[in-house]
Formats: sequence, structure tokens, C-alpha cells
Amino acid sequence: PHNLLIADYGLGLPGSVHDAYTFQHTRTYQEHGGLLGDQHWIWADSAYQPE
Repeated sequence: PHNLLIADYGLGLPGSVHDAYTFQHTRTYQEHGGLLGDQHWIWADSAYQPE
């Protein structure tokens, strides 16, 4: 759909770092309560554990 928005991205960690570790250092992971409302969701694979 045309109404999707990229709200955050991770940049700077080397490619040899595990996906879960990388995700834990993004703003979305660290501040998800203030960034994501009831109508928002994260589209990711199982390597990106929410907790």
C-alpha cells in the first residue's frame, strides 16, 4: 500500500553482528512505547525478538 511509512532504521553496526543484537540498539526497540501507538506494528522476521 502507498500509506506505509518507515519510522526508524538501524545503521552503523557491522554485517557480522546478529540481527537481534542490532535491533536492540535501534530507537524503535528502546523507545517503542513512545513511538508506536495502538494502530502501529512492526513487520520483521523471527530474528527480531520484541522482548
